[in-house]
Amino acid sequence: MKFLNLGCGYKYVKAEEWLNADMMSVGDDVVKCNFLDGIPFESGRFDLVYHSHVLEHFAKADGEKFIAEFFRILKPGGVIRIALPNLEVIAKEYLKNLERASSGEPGANNDYDWMMLEMYDQTVRNKTGGNMMGYLTQDKIPNEPYVFSRIGAGGKKWRQEYKDPANTQRTRKTIFQRIMGRPSLILKGIKQLLIRLILPGKDYHYYKVGQFRFGGEIHQWMYDRYSLGRLLQQVGFRGIIVRTAATSYIENWAGYNLDDTTETASLFMEATR
Repeated sequence: MKFLNLGCGYKYVKAEEWLNADMMSVGDDVVKCNFLDGIPFESGRFDLVYHSHVLEHFAKADGEKFIAEFFRILKPGGVIRIALPNLEVIAKEYLKNLERASSGEPGANNDYDWMMLEMYDQTVRNKTGGNMMGYLTQDKIPNEPYVFSRIGAGGKKWRQEYKDPANTQRTRKTIFQRIMGRPSLILKGIKQLLIRLILPGKDYHYYKVGQFRFGGEIHQWMYDRYSLGRLLQQVGFRGIIVRTAATSYIENWAGYNLDDTTETASLFMEATR
């Protein structure tokens, strides 16, 4: 068996059957792979292709090409598994909390504010983390149980690590070590400084915003079970089915611990080639 986890970040499986790949390698078990212009693997190579919270970062037309590439690199009978923000659930939660807040229910305004961030912040933000970062890093999150029911244990762990001063020092040290160990990063810093000196205030701001918006962090499209299922069908997939974080065509999927069973914000869908 050969499994591909594309866009894995720091969440991947160290096992012989897995190939973990991302735009930047975060360890020896992750292959650096630029998949913006197609997936650089041969046709019919994999039994499973999996990506979590990747597809929404592509524009709609590019997302269609991305899914078609998965169809190409899968073996006949192979499985595609996708996890991404669930537009249907987000919309329903927004409407529910709109009614709760409008009726004056105590605390509902905080849940409403969070759902507005879920819907819009990762689409409209012009800096890393956006307003969602500010919400998650405030001293006290007013509706913490609700927020972490939406984003899961991973979000809670991230907040704990962020608030840990020792971890902040380790992160700064790691960044410094990365910079000093990679001359290309030093040259990049010099380039940014020169651009800052050349461009006047507003022009430099526009440049930085444009650089960020094309950097891959923002969400460029959203999907629900109907639109994602229709896309998979158009490409040629069959056996299209909505899953939970723990259910799959793949035997013992939950044992890989790739999908967070504690969050409610994601749509999980599978299909076969």
